[in-house]
Order: sequence, then C-alpha cells, then structure tokens
Amino acid sequence: MTKLSRHIFILIILFVLGASNGVKAQDSTQVLSLEDCIRIGLDQITQILLSKDSLQITGAALLGTYGNFLPNLALNGAYGYNSGKNLLTATVPTLVNSSGSTMNYQLTSTLNLFNGLSDYSALKAATLSKSASEYNLQRSKQEIAFDITQSFLQVILDRQVVKFGAENLDASSKREEQLKELTSVGRNAISDLYQQQAETSSDKLFLIQAEQKLKNDIILLLRKIKISATEKYSVAEMAPDTLPLGAEYQNVQDLIAKAMQQRPDVKSSDLSLKIADWEIKEFKSGYLPKLNLEGGMISNGGYLNSLQLNGSDALGPQEPVGKALFGQVYGEIALSLSWNIFDRLYTKTNVAIARIYEHRASTIRDDLSVQISSDIKQAYNDYIAAQQQIETSKRGLFAARQAFEVIQGKYNVGQATFIELSNAQVVLLQAEVSKAQADISLMLQKKIIDYYIGN
Repeated sequence: MTKLSRHIFILIILFVLGASNGVKAQDSTQVLSLEDCIRIGLDQITQILLSKDSLQITGAALLGTYGNFLPNLALNGAYGYNSGKNLLTATVPTLVNSSGSTMNYQLTSTLNLFNGLSDYSALKAATLSKSASEYNLQRSKQEIAFDITQSFLQVILDRQVVKFGAENLDASSKREEQLKELTSVGRNAISDLYQQQAETSSDKLFLIQAEQKLKNDIILLLRKIKISATEKYSVAEMAPDTLPLGAEYQNVQDLIAKAMQQRPDVKSSDLSLKIADWEIKEFKSGYLPKLNLEGGMISNGGYLNSLQLNGSDALGPQEPVGKALFGQVYGEIALSLSWNIFDRLYTKTNVAIARIYEHRASTIRDDLSVQISSDIKQAYNDYIAAQQQIETSKRGLFAARQAFEVIQGKYNVGQATFIELSNAQVVLLQAEVSKAQADISLMLQKKIIDYYIGN
C-alpha cells in the first residue's frame, strides 16, 4: 500500500467513525425525571406565562399610581404672522396697515394637594393588586406542578401494567408451546391447546392495549410541558413511595388551618377584599372637593415689521426681534379649588358598583373556605383508603401468586383443569395490577394533600 493510499484509508476510517458517532448523538434521548418535567413545565406552559404577564401589568399600574402624586409639566406655544389693512371705527375712523409676527408660549405645572384621597386609595389598591398577582402566580405554579405529577405517575403505572402484561403473555406463550408438544403425543386434549391459544391471544391484546395507553400517556405528559419532539425524550423510572405521611398530617383540622394560612389563592382572595374596599374609597372621593396648586411662566411677544395709520408711517422704536418675541415673560401662581356639587349620579353609581364587587369578592372568599375544607377532608379519607388498599393488595397478590403456583403444579401432573389454571393466571394478573394501582394511588393521594394545603 502506497503512502497516499494509507492516508486515504485513514481519512475514510475517521469519516466513518465520525458519522457513526453523529448518528449515535442524534439517536440519543434525554431522560426526564419528575423534577425535570415540572421545571420545564413551569418555564413553558401558557398559564404560567400569562400569570407572569399579569404580574408585570400590575407592576406597571402600580408605577402609574405613584406618578399621580407628582406635578405635571406642560409646554404650549404658537407663532403667527399677520399682514394687511384694517379699518378701526371704535373712535375716529382709522385705516391701519401693518405687518408683524407674534410668539406666545407658556410653561405650566399643576400639583394636586387634595382630591378626596383618591390617589392614595388608588395607590393602596394597586399595591395590593400586585401582591395578589404574585400569589396567583404561585398558585398557578402549584397547579401546574400537581397536574404534571398526576400525568407522570400515570406513566409509571402504565409502565408497570405493561411489565405485568408482558410477563403474563410470556407465560401463556410458553404454555402454548408446551401444550403443542403434549397434544402432538396425545398427553393432553386438543381442547386445552385451543383454549390456551385463545388465552394467549387475549393476553396479547391486553399487552397491546397497555402499550398503546403507555405511549399515549407519555405523549400527553410531554405535551403538557410543551415538548413536541416526543421521540427525543423518555420518562425516567420512579420507585413507588408507600411510606405513610408524618405526624403533622394526622389531624384534619390542623391541615385545614394550615391551608387557610399558607395557600396563595387564599391570600390572594383576602387581598381582593381589601382591594375592593380601597376602590370604594377611591370612588367616594368624588363627593369631596379638589385643591390644586398651579403655576407657570407665560410669554406673549410680538414684533412689527411695518405700521401705517391713514397712510402715515407710525412705527416707533421696538426692542430687538429676539427679545420682542421671546423675552416678554411673566410668572403666575395660584390655588385652584373645585367641587363637583352634582355630577349626574356618576360618583354614586361607581360607589354602588364597587360595593357589588366587594360583595362578590366576599362570596368567592367564603366559597373558597368551604371548598378547601371539603377537599382536604375528602383527600384525607382517600389517603386512609389508599393505605388500606396497599395492605389489601399485598395480601391479595401474595395469595394469588401462591394459588397460581399450586394450580400450575397440579395442572402439570394432571390434577387440575385448564380452566382452573387460566382463572388462576387471570387472578394473578389482576392482583399485580391492583397492587401497582394501590402503590401509585397512595403516592398520588399524598401529593393531593400537599397540593390542597398549599405545599
């Protein structure tokens, strides 16, 4: 092999290795744990993004209410040019022929000294609204995390069901092969083979349906966290957590009290009542007078290019054009008091509407208290039931496994019928699925209690 050929050969090998590594990199998938899913969901889900937008809106509104306490500053100006004749007849008829320029401008400012505490009430309401938006964002995050957790646990349960279904199908397939051999030598009836073939088909259908449900639930989970390229991600395994809750979870009334104290939506609802009260005060300010401090600089300047009275030149000495137009400045300052004695029931109507909103906020707050109490009581009862289901499913699975092994042994020596063996296998599969469901149910019930108390 020549030196050039060796170089070409080495380049080909490097290219093939690089291509294979690229394929492996493309084929690799990212494994997502429950924490990963929640983290991605909190960054991507529309509900969270909208809640963040609402928080920014309330922050901007709060800044606006601060600005109401500051004086404004306005600049107005006008320039004009006039030329022509004008007959004045107020005294002696006089024909005026003139041309010139005018320049007017004013720089003014107004500071509100008192407006019935409207600005102060608006500031308090805006401050509370921003805090309420922050609490709403926190609760939205808790809702999203809980929803993702439910979907994640469903995937874990589906995976367990697929595992049991695959083991069950494997057992049926092996028994079918065994029965084919035994039937061919006349040791078993052909009916046993037909029954086993039907059982194997049923087990295969169960596995297909379980696998399809697993795939769909994975897609649903990834869709909730805004992942469309489902082929690039997989869901991590998760060991069932069947340990009981701690001592702080043993009293239902304590859980309810804790929820009422720490849940963000409860805090937001409490703030809504306070916001409604401040909005009533803001509208009531319309019954009171308003006092403003006003001041500014004003200029009314002019410069004549020509002036004739009855044909005779009458233009006298003038200041330079710059000073004549811009230098005629004077200042003013004043206190302005206004009181809207009758505003066609505008203020009264707004106050009445604000009181209705306050009543609605109070009703929502009361309903939330009742809902929290009932949700926690129901969740705690479900948790107790889930604990009992764990113990029951354990005993059931142990008994079903023992029964299957005994009946399978008897069937192998001809002391049990195929129907007995088939029933024992079905009961074992059901017991395995029930145990997996009980494990996931207990995990979910613990998550539900934490969600309801605002952890």
